[in-house]
Amino acid sequence: MKREFCKILSNYEVADAVYKMVIESKSISKEALPGQFLHIKPSQNYDPLLRRPISICDLEQDKGRITLLYRVCGKGTSLFSGIKPGDYLDIMGPLGKGFPIFENKRTSIIGGGIGVAPLLYLSKRLKKADIYLGFKDEVYMIEEFMSCSDDIYIYTENGSRGSKGYPMEALEKNISFYDVVYACGPRKMLSAIKRLCEKNQVECYLSMEERMGCGIGACLVCACQSSNIEEYKKVCSDGPVFNSKEVSLDD
Repeated sequence: MKREFCKILSNYEVADAVYKMVIESKSISKEALPGQFLHIKPSQNYDPLLRRPISICDLEQDKGRITLLYRVCGKGTSLFSGIKPGDYLDIMGPLGKGFPIFENKRTSIIGGGIGVAPLLYLSKRLKKADIYLGFKDEVYMIEEFMSCSDDIYIYTENGSRGSKGYPMEALEKNISFYDVVYACGPRKMLSAIKRLCEKNQVECYLSMEERMGCGIGACLVCACQSSNIEEYKKVCSDGPVFNSKEVSLDD
C-alpha cells in the first residue's frame, strides 16, 4: 500500500449520478490488481473526516492511469463529483484482496448496476470471459466491456437497452458451461449467485460492498458474517473479494 497525491485527468457524469474519473498515478498503478480498491480523501479539510473506498475500474499500467467509477450517494462522493481536471486527490492504495485470475478455465463475469465497476479490469485480464451486465434503465461502460469479450449480454429492467430482465436469469440457464463465476452487485443478487454456483459446484468469487472506516482492517466497521457463524470477515482487508463459501449472505 502506498500514499500518493494523484492528478485528476478527467471526471464526468456517464449516467444519472454515476461518474467516471481518470487519475494519474506513478506508484499505485504499478501494483494494483483486479478487484482491489483505493481509499480516497474527499477534500483537504477534516469534513468529511473519513476516506472513501472506490473500486479500481480500469488500469493502464504503461500510462500510469487508473479509472474509477462511482455513484454520488453522500457528502464524500458529492465532493468527488465537483473535482476538476488538474486537481489532486490524496489517495491510499491499492487495498484489499482482489480476484484470482484463472486464464485456462471457462469463466463468467456478472455485474449489477454500479457493481460493474470492479469488473472491467478483470474482464481485460481474463480476455475470453462471458460477460453479463444488468442495469435498472441507464447503461454505462458498455463499449469498454465490449472491447474485452465477444460474448456480452446486457439487461435492463425496463428493456430500454439490451434484453428486458436480469442477468441472473441468463446465468442460471448457462451455469453448466462455467468453471468459475465472478460477481459484484446488489447483495440480493450476490446471494442468489452464491446459491446457484454452490448448488452446481461452480467456483464463485464475490466482490462485497460495505461501508468502511480505516480501510486496513483495524476498526471493524466493514465486518461481515463469515460462513462460520462464530466468525466475521473484514471486507477491507480479508476482501473485498471472497470465495462464496467464505461468507454468509443470509439476512
